[in-house]
Amino acid sequence: MTTARDSRTAFGLKILNSTHPDVRRLKRDGNIPEIHGHKFWNSSFLIMNYLKKNPLPPRSRVMEMGCGWGLLGIYCAKNFDARVTGTDADKNVFPFLHLHAEINGVKVKTEAARFENLTVERLKKVDVLFGADVCFWDELTPVLFNLIKRARKAGVKKIIISDPSRSPFTELAKRCKDSYDGASVIARSLVRPVRATGELLIIEP
Repeated sequence: MTTARDSRTAFGLKILNSTHPDVRRLKRDGNIPEIHGHKFWNSSFLIMNYLKKNPLPPRSRVMEMGCGWGLLGIYCAKNFDARVTGTDADKNVFPFLHLHAEINGVKVKTEAARFENLTVERLKKVDVLFGADVCFWDELTPVLFNLIKRARKAGVKKIIISDPSRSPFTELAKRCKDSYDGASVIARSLVRPVRATGELLIIEP
């Protein structure tokens, strides 16, 4: 039995809370995220808000790295008919992603991969690279900077990383702005449909 508190709607997506029976069932079946994929992170909403005014070309090849429950990729599949792959180091998040993809009427591919495993050859198959709340430790700053370098070499057309302005992200943004003419940082603050505050690092050719 579900209640009004078991789910919510934002940016046209149905989002299940941790109390929802289907989420609880997945956890009972042994799908326990081992890193940080135990819920949906609000920085994804900052990118969704940006995409409302800056839509993707239809059928773009999108990769959401560190996808967790994958709602950003699902949003792209639903609104832009994007061909989406969600990658995460923790394969245990994928059942939650597929559950949300199903209830929102789309399909998203999944791929277990750490940031370091995303090679130039793999990234050549990507048009747009997203990451939300992925730069939360100091040691991730150089890892993500090198990933961005590989993505640019591979010809990725747009890279967007969102964060609530933690210091590792701030350092990453500074390094990118110093290195790439096409890098910019914009602040975003949302009240509706959800509360979210932070910044977007946007890198384009």
